Amino acid sequence: MRRAVVLGGGGVAGIAWATGVAAGMARRGVDITHAEAIVGTSAGSVVGAQMAAGIGLEILLAGQLVPATQTRELNRRYSQAEADARNRELMQKVFGDIGAARRRIGAYALRSETVSLRQRRDIIAARLPATHWPQRDLRVVAVDTATGEHVVFHRHSGVELVDAVAASCAVPGSWPAVPLNGRTYMDGGIRSLTNADLAWPANTVLVIAPLGYGDGNPVSGHLRAEVASLQSRGVRVEVIVPDDHSREAMTDNVLDPSRCVPSAHAGVAQGERIAEHVALTWLDP
Repeated sequence: MRRAVVLGGGGVAGIAWATGVAAGMARRGVDITHAEAIVGTSAGSVVGAQMAAGIGLEILLAGQLVPATQTRELNRRYSQAEADARNRELMQKVFGDIGAARRRIGAYALRSETVSLRQRRDIIAARLPATHWPQRDLRVVAVDTATGEHVVFHRHSGVELVDAVAASCAVPGSWPAVPLNGRTYMDGGIRSLTNADLAWPANTVLVIAPLGYGDGNPVSGHLRAEVASLQSRGVRVEVIVPDDHSREAMTDNVLDPSRCVPSAHAGVAQGERIAEHVALTWLDP
């Protein structure tokens, strides 16, 4: 059986929550770190790289329980609700042309003033237990700012892991776009908050989506369609989205490092609660 874990975007709060969910499930006997493939988008690329490196989930969880003032993370003002509203307005302006919408977002990413690329790269490097690609099927999704097309970075792509993850996490307007091999890339969440369809081929796919289904985001809220596409191929799919307590812990500003500790705790509680249900899909041969 080939199993894949899909880890979606969701800022630093999403990193903490997803880590907590994974750790909570593992405490109840459902360890997802041995998946044959890991697809990471934005925040999910961080969690995916950490898992693929073989670091224990309890160690990763401990890293999310460090007070924000003791980390290198920077706070950025961000509202997912506002981002969704901007994307709805943008889609109206481009008459529903999603490719044009992504290219406009790419242009915005290039002209936005953020922190320096070096500073951002150092922050990403501090999140990763190793800067080399693991010998695993780790897929890191980013989007070309010029074309709006996505790219899947992996250990044979010829780019460093930290740069691939930095590109995948480059939220337009919040963090700098990342130049690699003559192209410039932005957040993989611009294509999809989860990119669950990129888990194919697999028999079983577990999606951990910190931002939920993204129904209010016409540019990148495609999880329901991705799940349907996988299921039409005979893939068993399980989706985990934040419960009410987790959403309250994460808040709408998922880029706020002060939300990491409460988000991690909420994730653990949710993971422990849902583990038995997830096991029916994940552990059943």
